Amino acid sequence: PYFKPVKLNGLVLKHREEIEKDVGINITMAGIDECLYENQNCEGSCTNVLDISNLPYMVNANKTALVGVRVDVIAECTCGARNFTKGESCRTSPCLNGGRCVEGRYGLSCNCPNGYNGPRCQQLSRSFRGNGWAWYPALEMCDNSHLSLEFITRRPDGQLLYNGPIVPPEPEEVMVSDFISVELDRGYPRLLLDFGSGTLELKVKTKKTLDDGEWHRLDIFWDTENVRLIVDFCKSAEISELEDGTPPEFDDSSCQARGTIPPFNEYLNVNTPLQIGGRYVEDFDPTHYHWQSMPYGKGFDGCIRNIFHNSKLYDLAHPGLSRNSVAGCPQTEEVCNSQESTFRCWEHGTCIGSFTEAKCQCLPGFSGPSCTVPTVPATFKPQSYVKYALSFEPDRFSTQLQLRFRTREEHGELFRASDQHNREYAILEIKDSKLHFRYNLNSLRTEERDIWLSAITVDDGQWHVAKVSRYGSAAMLELDGGEGRRYNESFTFEGHQWIIVDKQEGVYAGGKAEYTGVRTFEVYADYQKGCLDDIRLEGKSLPLPPTMNGTQWGQATMTRNLERNCPSNKPCSNVICPEPFECVDLWNEYECTCPNWMMLRGVECVNINECDFTECMNGGTCVDLEDERRFSCICPSTHTGPNCDIPQAGVIHASSQFIISFLTCLILLILLVLVFVVYNRRREAHIKYPGPDDDVRENIINYDDEGGGEDDMTAFDITPLQIPVGGPHPQVKLPYPSMSEPNVGLFIEEHKKRADADPNAPPFDDLRNYAYEGGGSTAGSLSSLASGTDDEEQDFDYLGAWGPRFDKLADMYGHDGEDSQESDMD
Repeated sequence: PYFKPVKLNGLVLKHREEIEKDVGINITMAGIDECLYENQNCEGSCTNVLDISNLPYMVNANKTALVGVRVDVIAECTCGARNFTKGESCRTSPCLNGGRCVEGRYGLSCNCPNGYNGPRCQQLSRSFRGNGWAWYPALEMCDNSHLSLEFITRRPDGQLLYNGPIVPPEPEEVMVSDFISVELDRGYPRLLLDFGSGTLELKVKTKKTLDDGEWHRLDIFWDTENVRLIVDFCKSAEISELEDGTPPEFDDSSCQARGTIPPFNEYLNVNTPLQIGGRYVEDFDPTHYHWQSMPYGKGFDGCIRNIFHNSKLYDLAHPGLSRNSVAGCPQTEEVCNSQESTFRCWEHGTCIGSFTEAKCQCLPGFSGPSCTVPTVPATFKPQSYVKYALSFEPDRFSTQLQLRFRTREEHGELFRASDQHNREYAILEIKDSKLHFRYNLNSLRTEERDIWLSAITVDDGQWHVAKVSRYGSAAMLELDGGEGRRYNESFTFEGHQWIIVDKQEGVYAGGKAEYTGVRTFEVYADYQKGCLDDIRLEGKSLPLPPTMNGTQWGQATMTRNLERNCPSNKPCSNVICPEPFECVDLWNEYECTCPNWMMLRGVECVNINECDFTECMNGGTCVDLEDERRFSCICPSTHTGPNCDIPQAGVIHASSQFIISFLTCLILLILLVLVFVVYNRRREAHIKYPGPDDDVRENIINYDDEGGGEDDMTAFDITPLQIPVGGPHPQVKLPYPSMSEPNVGLFIEEHKKRADADPNAPPFDDLRNYAYEGGGSTAGSLSSLASGTDDEEQDFDYLGAWGPRFDKLADMYGHDGEDSQESDMD
């Protein structure tokens, strides 16, 4: 482990007097910076370059000789962030925070761990709580500089950024008083800039204060004389453009401030830590540095992201020194996690949230509310195009365009948005293998602007992501993350600022079709033998035939010569490569070369040691592998993951007291279980089970008994339904109060006579003669009728007094009674 240089240099500078006194040396500069003194080594831009010599450095002290590495810092007169003459290589470890560098045939890329979204795996945001700060490397010196940052807060005051002196000047030394300060003052942005010859102060009185809990962006431009401060791309400017040819009016007082640097110094020269979110400095009198204004220095409460200096993004993950500051933005992440619609967009998207709301921004190649639906590309053949009809009105002041493409053609138009007569237009195209964005905002004459990426070729057959952002006459072009050589801009507000897009006839992909006859057409700037995917205009997805012909934002009204997906033409199908090479499909081209994890050395393929430029985080050990996996990280017990970047769940080491207590509780629990089991068994032994004949369930049946098998078979207890004969006398109920009994016989007699006199009475009862016992009965057997226990004699003579309707019944029972008496007498 080692400390970052920004931390060591800053602490040495703050404790300079103590170190000089204790050690007995004179510290002239903390952090070697050959560009610190203006016009000493370079007249203009200056960059420090570390030179490691092949010759060792030897110190001979009589009998002892010390040999070390000869290292020199050399001033190179160029703006390092914009110097693209050197090629890209994984040997310089460009991927940060455990990102894996992949060096292909057409450049390098970084495979980043989760949470690091920058093109080089940078952490892009950081949070502060009002009393913190964080140190990062100082701003590099360039004669033309652009610094931008985004922030979100609800506090009206706070230091956003500071780079300048942190201690009072030392006497009898060359004083460097340059500094830059960006802060919020009562909700409005305030810029202080000093090149060493006087302090310039710029303020912007925005229409609304910037402490509203939403993200805002500040852009600062300076050269040797002029300085500009721009708020939110000047989207709040008042614009007036008439069609009669009068010059347009552009009132930017609410979004832009301009100023001139006091003479005669021309460059910003700083080598102290860049501080964001606050200031950690020693108190000193600003007059010592001849400052006319000084930062207020109040702590910032909120989040800062995307610190961008001269096309280079700062990594905010691990500051050299910090206090009360954490990576990321927990305030907005909490809003993202609290909404179901944004909670699941992290895998293939990014949650863009403020303090009140959030939404998913899908990565290129994915769509849908939660970014879970892969997009389907389309292949554009010769003379192919798509014409769109938009269902929304495009913004006149701004244009946001993003798409994916791959091609091997050197020319072709990717996307166009224009007015009805093609006089105002915005075109993204490939010209001479370079990516261009050209636009004209004047419908009366040509005022075309063109920006392109001069250091990158895009006809390599690989997938690329192009992004265009236009605000008025200012425009930015980004490719594959947009950093370094993959970024360019034209950031001036001059002339016309609006473009009026014909949403029915002015939007094309793959080239613009012009009809030359009734059924013949010509596609100008034809984009052919290439693919397009995931076209978004102002963040709204447009359909791409033949897979999809319409979305809620637009329809593909005309299309020609498109094919689904983006297949290669199988160039390796008839190719046999000599050993040890193999044929590699490069999409519509092939190459006999070594596998991806190997490199060519002479005539042999040798393994690439990935551990030379791959870092295992958190103390992990890198092990090189000679297969597709390339490398593996052996992680400590505290972390896991491919790069040891995922914290492992905490392991609890049990103490001896904990073990004894646990075993005691376990033994007591076992004893309680045993006691419970023994008690239940002894209790069951006293229960007397009935015999099989007395089983209430009656599932043991003696079929020798009359009616056997006709008993209850469903285990119902019928004891409550049984009426014992000659059993114990029922309990005598308490007598009710005496009441007169009703004459039931009189009641029945009256109703009987009424029924006999009724002419509509139903037919007389009939007598059924049963041929066998139980005939006509629904019962299976009537044998149970003979098993009655009632020995009392029954008299049915009263049936004769019931009238003619009961005569047959009375005769039947009356004769049976007589027969039975006679049989008894016999």
